[in-house]
Amino acid sequence: MSIDTNWKPPLFIVGASRSGTAMLRSILLRNPEISLAGETHYFDDLRPRMIGKSIREMSVDERNACADYFRALTVRPYGKQGDPEQSWLSREELLKTAEEIGDTSDSIFEAYCKLFSIREGGVIWGEKTPRHIFRINEILELFPQARVVCMVRDPRAVVASYRDWQQQGGLASSEHDTDYQKAIQADQDRAKKSYHIVLASLMWRAAANAAVGAQNKHSTDRVRIVKYEDVINAPEPTLAKMSDWLGISFDTKMLNIPLHNSSAMEFDEQAGISKAPQKRWRNVLSDREIGIIQNVSGSALENAGFQKLNVKTGMFDMPLAYASLPVSVIRAARANSSRFDSLPKYAIRRIKAVLKS
Repeated sequence: MSIDTNWKPPLFIVGASRSGTAMLRSILLRNPEISLAGETHYFDDLRPRMIGKSIREMSVDERNACADYFRALTVRPYGKQGDPEQSWLSREELLKTAEEIGDTSDSIFEAYCKLFSIREGGVIWGEKTPRHIFRINEILELFPQARVVCMVRDPRAVVASYRDWQQQGGLASSEHDTDYQKAIQADQDRAKKSYHIVLASLMWRAAANAAVGAQNKHSTDRVRIVKYEDVINAPEPTLAKMSDWLGISFDTKMLNIPLHNSSAMEFDEQAGISKAPQKRWRNVLSDREIGIIQNVSGSALENAGFQKLNVKTGMFDMPLAYASLPVSVIRAARANSSRFDSLPKYAIRRIKAVLKS
């Protein structure tokens, strides 16, 4: 499979978890020019382990491990324990293509994304990994012509969605695959162990600050913040403007997407863009929870264009919430240890983003 094609600048979709990145990817995939891979977590997971190593200097096992990291993603989504031997992509093809591009693990990442795009018929390659919002500088240093979309959603909706998340269907071939079902359940358990209302609110705040910082640093030519609420409330003008920025033609057919990865609604192939999740948080969060989220989100909430509600909270709500945070942080770190190379570095990047508000 040759990668000799007339590529347009690559595209990356990032944002806080549960902010509509999957929805936006589904929309953009409806355009024949765009073929974005799913979540790779490359910049937080594989890259730090391989940075500085050329493909030629890697051992056979290291080259194979890099190739299989991406091949597994063609079988199941990240974190679902895909078997690389079931991939449509061979080690030989991926590594040969990577060597045509360059001589680092970055070349393997680029080769994977481009081969995925060619398979789907697109000329805009890239991927979507929400937490790469903290890696925008690295992405644009590596791919100076790339464009990055930062999805931002009301933090109260984000926290409610994260708290209640469970797989609602839509994963191909999982229904009758016991091993796949176990992997899905393990991922749901990981997410449950990761949840704490203060931690989830801090992560939203860090992501929102990172988005603003990246847009200010790199300009809207390279980085653009897109609000989830704008996509669902005014889809045509919002997506027409984005399409113009990407240099593609907008078609209303792009709005005919499935509803998937919802916290409260089952997978629906014909759902289209739904407004239903927008105000769900008002019904499922208590005044206490809303107050805590608003307090922790700080000025980032209003800076992102959302209004605080005047809710009644108790005198000890915040102290008690913070008191239980350390244990939850340790539990979350253990649950996600396989998803990052260095816990201290991972934490420092997010703490810096939190403190920028």
